Amino acid sequence: MTVQVYKKEDWLERVYRKSESERSKIVAKTALNMFEYFCQNQGCTEQAKIIEYQVLAGQEQKEEGIRMICLDLDKLVQFLNQDHEEIILNSKNSPTFFKKKNPKTIKNYFGFIKSYLRFCYGIKITEDDIKYNIVFPKLRREQRKPISIKVLQKIIDAKIDPTRRALYLTLVSSGMRLGEALALRKNDFHTNENPLRITIEAEITKTKEGRETYISSEAYEKVKPILDEKNDNDLVFTKEEVNHIAVSNEESFFIKLRKRLGEKDKEILDKYPNSCRHVVNMHSMRAYFHTKASQKHGSDYANALDGHGSYLKQYYREDPKERAKKYKELEPSLLILSFKPESERAKDEKIEDLQTQINELKAQMERRKLIDNNP
Repeated sequence: MTVQVYKKEDWLERVYRKSESERSKIVAKTALNMFEYFCQNQGCTEQAKIIEYQVLAGQEQKEEGIRMICLDLDKLVQFLNQDHEEIILNSKNSPTFFKKKNPKTIKNYFGFIKSYLRFCYGIKITEDDIKYNIVFPKLRREQRKPISIKVLQKIIDAKIDPTRRALYLTLVSSGMRLGEALALRKNDFHTNENPLRITIEAEITKTKEGRETYISSEAYEKVKPILDEKNDNDLVFTKEEVNHIAVSNEESFFIKLRKRLGEKDKEILDKYPNSCRHVVNMHSMRAYFHTKASQKHGSDYANALDGHGSYLKQYYREDPKERAKKYKELEPSLLILSFKPESERAKDEKIEDLQTQINELKAQMERRKLIDNNP
């Protein structure tokens, strides 16, 4: 009989408390599903497999027993790194077969399964055990391709509802994660400031660090009618209070939108080599912002606004007016609907310089007249 220290539900709740993320809990559940598929592929149930592991872990030569468990889990890693057409997955639209997982995803799933075995069944596997007995597939890092302004314009000009158009412009011009944007409420928008500042509470960020960012005047133009219809504590871009469901809904819609737009422009359907990952995805809007902000004010400034990794807090200690000024300098690079090519912007700047010179000459002539008329 299986000796179970804690129930699966206890472990899932612990995952949530440690991460404070519903999404982590969902990934943990998926990892256990992967383990169950593996057990079925091996011709046994999950409980039978765990009993086998407990017997191995409890035998007299425990070190050899743990090694045997690790070698079996190495088969799990190989299983996840392969397609399995014999395994049909349930889908709302149409059934699909089990596809190989990304190396990073495999490591993530393995970490959850290892934690589950230890927490619920007392099967302890150390990092050294993993290092010497399990071979993970190497992560091949393809150079990320930038989303083009042309594609962004097609996405935002597409037949979508005004709220989604406002959401996409907000993502492009602020660098926020999708989940962060969908958790924003009306009182997070400081509409009396220019540029419009947004407060992102620590509770809704991935890193659990609060920060501030801005959106472009172009984005605010689309957001304002939505804000006008909301109460202070209303969500702005969704009615779904459960954040991970709101994110899943938006990602599902974007997949359909990409497919629809791709019928006329195949570039929108491009994928990275040997990958199921599309070049054009929801995250590419955030990446677009990061690139533009880095080019203008450096990567530290970009990280400070989009909350990517560890960032220098000095950008929040400096004068708020200076921070706003830097964003105003960046803003022209973030415009999508009113985008102007570099050549046109350079022409406008040249015209503006000439106008300044003309105004200065006029002022000099006026001063000269005053001197001549008053000898």
